[in-house]
Amino acid sequence: MAKGPRLDNALLLEAGIRLMEKNGKNLRKLPSRGRSMLFEMSDGQSVRARTCNDHILIAVADSPEEGAKLNIEGTDWLLIVMPVEERTPGDVIAYLVPTEEAVATARKTHADWIAGGANTKGANTTWNLWFTPYGPEKASGFAEKWAKYRLEGTVRIDGVSGTVVDEEADDAPMTESQVSDGKVTPMNMPDAKRALAAFYGVEPGAIEIVIRG
Repeated sequence: MAKGPRLDNALLLEAGIRLMEKNGKNLRKLPSRGRSMLFEMSDGQSVRARTCNDHILIAVADSPEEGAKLNIEGTDWLLIVMPVEERTPGDVIAYLVPTEEAVATARKTHADWIAGGANTKGANTTWNLWFTPYGPEKASGFAEKWAKYRLEGTVRIDGVSGTVVDEEADDAPMTESQVSDGKVTPMNMPDAKRALAAFYGVEPGAIEIVIRG
C-alpha cells in the first residue's frame, strides 16, 4: 500500500521540544550546518533531534566500511520524534536515547545483517533501526527495546489547524499572574511553571505549584 504524505518535520520537531519540556528538559538551539538539528540542555549535554515520519531511525554512513562515521554521531543524546501513526496527524511520541548506544546498535545490527548474507553490492550506507516488528529481525522492535528511553506524555499535531497541541496543558487549571499595571492576566499551569523556572533559573520540573481552594 502506498504511503501517505509526510508530516512537516518542523511540526514533529516542535512536538519533540514540547515533550522534552514536559519532562523537565529545556533545549537551547545550537548553531549547525545544513539540516542538522542540534540543541543543548541546561546541564550542557548536547542533543541531536531526528524526526521520523515512519517508525524507522535512518542512520546514514559516510562509507560502506564497518567503522564508517554515522550522521547520528557527535552529541551526547539522540532525540527521536515520530507520530504514533506513521505520517498521520495526532499523538506524537519521542525517545531520548544515549547517542553512544544508538550508534553501537546501528553498527551491530548492520554488521549482523551483512553477516547474514545480505546482497548489498558493497555499497550500502543506510543503516536503519525499525521501531516496528516488521523490519529485519535483529534491527526491529526498538519501540520495545528502547521503551525505557521514551519520554513521558504525548503532544498532538492537529490535522485541521496544522499546529502542535498539548491537550494536557490546554486543559490545565488556570492560574493568575500579576502584571505591572495591577491587572490580573490568566495563565495556565505549564506556562506558569515555565515562567517561574525562567525567573529562578531552574528547570520547570523543579517548580511545584499548589492551589488551595
